Amino acid sequence: MSNRWLSLLVVLCASISGCGEEVGGPDLAEVSGTVNYQGKPLAGANVTMVSAGGHLSTGSTTADGKFKMTTGGRLGVPLGKAKVGVSKVAAAEVNIDVASMKPEDMQKMQIEGGGKAKDLTPKSEIPEKYANPDKSGFVADVVADVKKNAFTYDLVD
Repeated sequence: MSNRWLSLLVVLCASISGCGEEVGGPDLAEVSGTVNYQGKPLAGANVTMVSAGGHLSTGSTTADGKFKMTTGGRLGVPLGKAKVGVSKVAAAEVNIDVASMKPEDMQKMQIEGGGKAKDLTPKSEIPEKYANPDKSGFVADVVADVKKNAFTYDLVD
């Protein structure tokens, strides 16, 4: 193989695999915490953290409001400051068996609904301001010492 082709192959391989920390992603530190709403643990909430570098980390709260964060399938959050969002939506209630309905049943539903379809948009169970990391007011300063990466977020109306 000529040096020219070998050089081209090396450049191609380097461009495909990337370089530096981006090959495996950013350096992460484990992050955990608790989310409370109106003084009680909030179960089933989604926690998002957006690092200064734009990396998105996610976690979900358990029955006791506890969460652990992951980034790109890896446990942890990139080091540095991150904006935090918390969201929880109610499950949509869809109990309509349209296949077995008669035309008169459909007409009755339409009349009862004022001619409008039922709104099936999921409703937030907490104030919506918390869902947006830019507006929630919550931050996390993630450091290499994981003992310092346990955060508590108290949500109120």
